[in-house]
Amino acid sequence: MSIYGAPVDDLATLNSLDENVILNEIARRYNQDQIYTYIGDILIAVNPYKPLKIYTFEISSSYANLTYRQSLPPHIFAVADKAYSSMKRTGKRQCCVISGESGAGKTETAKYIIGHIISHCSSHKSHLQEKILQVNPLLEAFGNASTAMNDNSSRFGKFVELKFTHDGQIVGANIDQYLLEKSRVVSPGLGEKNFHIFYYIFAGLTEQQLLNLLLSPPEKHRILMNADGRPVYASEEEFNYYQKMFDDLQDIMELVGFTQEDILMIYTMLSAVIQICDVTFDVDTETGGSYIVDEYVLKVVSNLLGIDPVDLATALVSNIAYARGEQILSLKTPSQARDGCDALAKALYSKLFYWIVRQVNTLIAPDEQYIAADGHEVGILDIYGFENFQKNGFEQLCINVTNEQLQYFFNQRIFAWELSEYSQEGVPRAAINFQDNQPVLDLFLRPVGIFALLDEESKFPKASDLSFVNKVISNNGKNPNFLMEKKSKGKTTLFGINHFAGAIWYDATKFLEKNRDSFSPNLSDCMQRSNNGLVSYLFKHEEEDKRPSINGMPMSQKDILLCKPPKITYDKTISLSRNASKRVRKQINDGRGHIKDNRKRRQAPTVGYAFKASLTDLMEKMLGAEPQFIRCVKPNNLSRHGDFEGPIVQRQLKYTGVLETIRIRRQGFPTRLIYADFLQRYKFICFPMTERVKVNASHCKLILQACELTDFQLGKTKVFLKYWHTEKLDTRLDYLLKQIVTCQRVYRGQKARQAYKLIRARAWQQSQLASEFLGHIEVFSEMLSRTLGKIDHQDRERHEAKKRQMLYGELRAKTDARQKVIDHQQEPKRKVPPPTMPKRFSYGESPNGSVTDRSQIPVKKSMIEEEILSSLEHELPRLDPEAWVKIYFMEKKCRLMDFNIKSPAVVIDGYKFQYPGRLGFGALHNPLRDEQTSRIRQHIGKGVQLEVDQEGSVWATKLGKNEVFVKGAFEPEKHCLSAEVVKNMGHLEQNKPVKVFDIKEYKVQLALEISKTNATEIDGQRLKNLSVVSLSFVKDAVNDFETPCWICVVVLPALRQNNERIMADAEKLLHVYRTAGQIEKSEMGRSASRKWAKKHPRRSNYEKENEKKDGRRARIEETQKAKQMGYQTRYSWQDTDNGLQVPGHDIDRQGSGRSNASDESVLYDDQTPYTNRGPSVRRSVLRTVSVRNAEAFRQRTLRRITEESDRGIYGNDQYGGRQWAKVNYHQRASQLDDEY
Repeated sequence: MSIYGAPVDDLATLNSLDENVILNEIARRYNQDQIYTYIGDILIAVNPYKPLKIYTFEISSSYANLTYRQSLPPHIFAVADKAYSSMKRTGKRQCCVISGESGAGKTETAKYIIGHIISHCSSHKSHLQEKILQVNPLLEAFGNASTAMNDNSSRFGKFVELKFTHDGQIVGANIDQYLLEKSRVVSPGLGEKNFHIFYYIFAGLTEQQLLNLLLSPPEKHRILMNADGRPVYASEEEFNYYQKMFDDLQDIMELVGFTQEDILMIYTMLSAVIQICDVTFDVDTETGGSYIVDEYVLKVVSNLLGIDPVDLATALVSNIAYARGEQILSLKTPSQARDGCDALAKALYSKLFYWIVRQVNTLIAPDEQYIAADGHEVGILDIYGFENFQKNGFEQLCINVTNEQLQYFFNQRIFAWELSEYSQEGVPRAAINFQDNQPVLDLFLRPVGIFALLDEESKFPKASDLSFVNKVISNNGKNPNFLMEKKSKGKTTLFGINHFAGAIWYDATKFLEKNRDSFSPNLSDCMQRSNNGLVSYLFKHEEEDKRPSINGMPMSQKDILLCKPPKITYDKTISLSRNASKRVRKQINDGRGHIKDNRKRRQAPTVGYAFKASLTDLMEKMLGAEPQFIRCVKPNNLSRHGDFEGPIVQRQLKYTGVLETIRIRRQGFPTRLIYADFLQRYKFICFPMTERVKVNASHCKLILQACELTDFQLGKTKVFLKYWHTEKLDTRLDYLLKQIVTCQRVYRGQKARQAYKLIRARAWQQSQLASEFLGHIEVFSEMLSRTLGKIDHQDRERHEAKKRQMLYGELRAKTDARQKVIDHQQEPKRKVPPPTMPKRFSYGESPNGSVTDRSQIPVKKSMIEEEILSSLEHELPRLDPEAWVKIYFMEKKCRLMDFNIKSPAVVIDGYKFQYPGRLGFGALHNPLRDEQTSRIRQHIGKGVQLEVDQEGSVWATKLGKNEVFVKGAFEPEKHCLSAEVVKNMGHLEQNKPVKVFDIKEYKVQLALEISKTNATEIDGQRLKNLSVVSLSFVKDAVNDFETPCWICVVVLPALRQNNERIMADAEKLLHVYRTAGQIEKSEMGRSASRKWAKKHPRRSNYEKENEKKDGRRARIEETQKAKQMGYQTRYSWQDTDNGLQVPGHDIDRQGSGRSNASDESVLYDDQTPYTNRGPSVRRSVLRTVSVRNAEAFRQRTLRRITEESDRGIYGNDQYGGRQWAKVNYHQRASQLDDEY
């Protein structure tokens, strides 16, 4: 079969088998939601990171008792059914080996295997299937944690054995656990969490229950605090999730068989583990040892563990060592005492976890009357994959050795499967060479291997990690699989191993300490003397097989069962740890520090020894079983569905050994064709195409010899070829086919010429018929035109009638308005005229007197900004309060990514990397990107820098030569832009900071909204829209859907509208801009108005105008004098230098074109006090309003006039319309300077 057709279910059936073929086929299947793929008897499972409807009971039933695997697509249910059916048919133990990296889906795969097998077999024991299914969630609560790669990562390996009878009925199960990561209890990694159970109890227990367990809030406990200062529960949703998981865990523990006393005992030990890590130590200057700073925590831990506080304090600050039958007593330093507390916490948690596993095994073990048959077992292995970090320690060494052993087991089975096919076809086995990893295992497990030398060095008290590495180098330095640093030989603890997945370097620091895995013997003796039966049982050297009784629980814990909080008596004047330190120092000074101890103490086995024993036990179970391999693969590191990253998948295939299998295929015969297919494809090389050729090996050999091929093999039914054999065969076949094509070209040319003559004759006939048809169409078109004309005439008459009705209505409205004016004029005039409002600034006039309409300006409402603000309303409470802006990366209407910015400055450019302070467009992937956007993205370059000042205004600086536009520059009333942005029509100059968000403008708009008397009139959506500013790169468009690359910047302090400083400034502005009606409403305002009126009597505008030096009378007199003297008079709207007629503007000298609308712009001075301002100050403030909008309207008019000048509307002078715009601009600026 070929990979260029439909995706194949079994990659081993491909004609060509190599790395690229495997990767491409897996990718094609993954893109079609086919996550399972066979490679022979191996199943590859790619994590989809999304729910798929392929795990229903109906689908599971279709795979039950499956006869032919090829009849259904690949599935994990097929592997599970094969294991179960083979176990029943052959009576041999089956083993499903699941491997893969963290986040690849190993745990979920194990659940599906167990669920499929249990759901299709019966049981004599009630609720047994349900108990076994709930074992995984129970162990996940105590053995899984949230890591940087996976929110539910297994931090231990487990081997689940399902036990059956001869007829396939399940009778029980057993669980073996390996390599619990107990160091996570005291020191979770940065950005990672502790085991799930700690977060369950704080979210699920009531306040009274937490008080009974003597627990404080989780933020006050060291092992639960996040290193980066984040809260323990990131959100309310996370807290509710943990609360739900705690309730489910309670039900599961009761279902499996734990009593309420067992569950309470578990929570009590967990509380002790949490709080033992809160004990702090300091130097005792009197004894030279250490003491406990806060002994209240010591009393709490002693109460929870049922231990005398004096004994626990003594064990924590002192140490006992045994050497040559003597007991040596010494004091600990504060750091040693701290390590002792951590060691005690790790020992308590690990022993509790092992006890829970043993309790589960006891509760789901087969009953005596239903004993499992020999060999009728199905095992499921879920274990770590290879780990290679920046610093690899003892844990990584054990994990990688386990995977090395599993790879050796995998190679044996794969080779047996491969060679069996060669044996069936009669192909010699000598043609296959493969690399065996047995030497790497010998480097670890032989008598002078790494683990043996580690155990030997652990027996010597003075041995160090450096001496261990030197001993390994002296015994294994010549091994080609052992790596060492030659320059620093004998001076470093680094060494490397050539694993089958690649070279990995290890740091032997603390190897001896972790291998001994022992804490102070007096701490162990103290735990054994505990009144708590479970604690005493866990720390006994000789553990009993029976389940421990908890009847020896101390009285304080019985009080907890009765919901009575324990009483902790704590006297701050007495220090138990100081007194204990003094007693130990006195014993040492009196010569009693060395005491003979003739008791025989059994030395605890080392971790390396226990690891080898566990590995031996695991391999013994697997070697006696028929394996089913499942390789779990994650398509990307971000847990995103639909994202298949080839290099990441290829690396995992290498770690899991699939790529090694591919190399074996390439060294053998990757192309295997049965005789019939081979002859059908290449028969033409030696035989005529129409000749019938008998299918046999001799005819196939003739074809191969005709192409001068060697090193091929002929089996009983197949031809075995190297990968380059097919290339030569295809080249030879193509050469022969080209010769055939040449002959066919000549013959087909002759036939085509004959057909052309026939077609031309038919075309002539069809053209005649078409001419007749078009004539008929022309007649019918004229008839249709006349009919449409009549209909159009009727429509025009109806339109004219409606228009006349509208004119009559307007005439009536104008008549009514004129009558109202007459009536109003006949009324007596008011003594005090109403205050005059500033005139509204127009959009400008053209030279012919027509006013520029606002609709001529190309603007369009942004729907994307409204969608962003709508989605941000729900997200705003969860955002970091320190973030001052949220930036959205946009490509037309596609929202690529968003970032919350806390740093005062950030650079947005077009490069392919992102890190704090610098964001690149090139690092963002968009599958919907068109050619225009792709081309423009390549020219973004250095981009733009955004920064915020102390007042809260946002500045933008263009760093490169490519253009950067501020969108919305022609609608300043809808944004808080500065006057400079509006003046430059949105363009930014290179390396010049420009204020793109003016906080003063926002304060004024906020004050205008607050000043509205009716709360329903306040436009909150408009205030939110003012907090948004958008920047476009390289190419801009009015419509956001047509802008290729742009960013939407949301100023969060303005959006929240809860900044105290902004609200205070807005309130001050309300005092300055109160209306006359608001002032007259107050008694003080009325009094001030009467006093001002007495001091300032009314005067007519005529008198005021005549008294001015530059008033109307003065201008008339100057004009008359100029005419008498013979000078040429010239008005302000005329320009005699270039003969251009400059149109005037409707400009209000007092208000600078300020609009009466409440949404216009206002600038103000922060330094001027807002109180006790007179009328003159008020008028001076009003004269400075809307300068920014005036600039915007002026630029719009200039641009429109320029465009019309280019079209010849105003004539063509040597400078064109731009010269007129320049003259108009300078005259307008001089007028404003004179007025202000």
